[in-house]
Amino acid sequence: MAQSKRTGRMNALLTPTGIVAAFLATGGVVAVEQSACADGIVRCWGYNAYGQCYTPADLGPCSSVAGGRHHTIAVRSDGAVRCWGAGTTNDSYPNYGQSFVPADLGSCSSVAAGAYHSIALRIDGTIRCWGDNSFGEQCRVPVDLGVCTMVAAGWAHTIALRSDGGVRCWGLNDDGQCDTPADLGPCSFVAGRETNTMALRNDGQVRLWGDNEYGQRYVPADLGPCSNIAVGGAFFIALRNNGGVRAWGYNWAGQCDTPSDLGPCSSVAAGHSYSIALLNDGTVRCWGLNAYGQCYVPPDLGSCSIVVSGGSTTIAVQASSSLDTDGDGRPDASDNCPTIANPTQADCNSNGVGDVCEIAAGAPDANADTIPDTCQCLADLFVDHQVNGADLGALLAFWGPVNPALPSADINRDGAVNGADLGYLLNAWGPCPN
Repeated sequence: MAQSKRTGRMNALLTPTGIVAAFLATGGVVAVEQSACADGIVRCWGYNAYGQCYTPADLGPCSSVAGGRHHTIAVRSDGAVRCWGAGTTNDSYPNYGQSFVPADLGSCSSVAAGAYHSIALRIDGTIRCWGDNSFGEQCRVPVDLGVCTMVAAGWAHTIALRSDGGVRCWGLNDDGQCDTPADLGPCSFVAGRETNTMALRNDGQVRLWGDNEYGQRYVPADLGPCSNIAVGGAFFIALRNNGGVRAWGYNWAGQCDTPSDLGPCSSVAAGHSYSIALLNDGTVRCWGLNAYGQCYVPPDLGSCSIVVSGGSTTIAVQASSSLDTDGDGRPDASDNCPTIANPTQADCNSNGVGDVCEIAAGAPDANADTIPDTCQCLADLFVDHQVNGADLGALLAFWGPVNPALPSADINRDGAVNGADLGYLLNAWGPCPN
């Protein structure tokens, strides 16, 4: 355990001796991943001391998500940004305002998070930052930045990918993490964490700059072209064009030991000392440090479209194709009544809307049997497919308490044949619709 020469904080990465205790005491380090894919429900697990895993019940589907050291930030399907965890209220600690979304932010397309600052990419390509601004003014967006397509962050620096492929960084720069290489060339993806910055060139080559205390900046010579990248605590992870995953750098917790049975992946992410991969089938896999259960993927997670990390918190966006809002065992995408349990998919009139949803929307169900009355013709007491004088005569003949000889005369099943049943019969007069 030693003090960092970069930020002055206690740095648990310096030696394996006592590292777990130090890591647990701090709750992990900054999360800086971001992505934007198919909208879905946000799920979190792992370190939750500041409520960063308590996803708001009214959040709704999201298209982008990111994690800071103790807070989570997401973009809803309507472009609105929501934050939760540390900095949510004036008395929450640590409070740098990182969870107070600016009222005039407007619609956004993606987000990123540093240790204690938040970043949003607005739909017009401009960037807004808020939260901690004490290290090199990481929230002061350069006035000449121009239109951007992606944002990322390190502990206290901000990274932007311009629309022309150029990379700009600002904020804390004591390890050169903001010194973008002059020969970098156009890029398609950026990432960061702690005091490192990573970029993916248009030709698939990976470039790194910043801290090199553990030789983590040395890109493997045989890495080849890649399609996705992420930065962990002194280690890096890349997704090769063939779907294979490679990780390198400081490997004290096995975070660089990619599972041999991993299979082809579509994206990667990195926590402080663990790695995350999203397989082509939407399955999430994690390996490395698991002190807070950040590598224990929930068994009911299902298929996902996004995975990111908040240091010791894993965050995933559950793919809409696997959502089951009403919990009836049928995914919303194939459920004719996704908000109300309808496991049999009952649809008496074959209009594509579940019977229980039609009733919830106001369709009459006089006998409360969860089948719309239009499918039953309850007033047809003689079952001759029409409501006429014969039915009226039968109803009047059995007026009063329900008679076992003709219980169907009690159309609304309230225990008596009365005016309510008569009114229902008269309203249904004529041929039965079904």
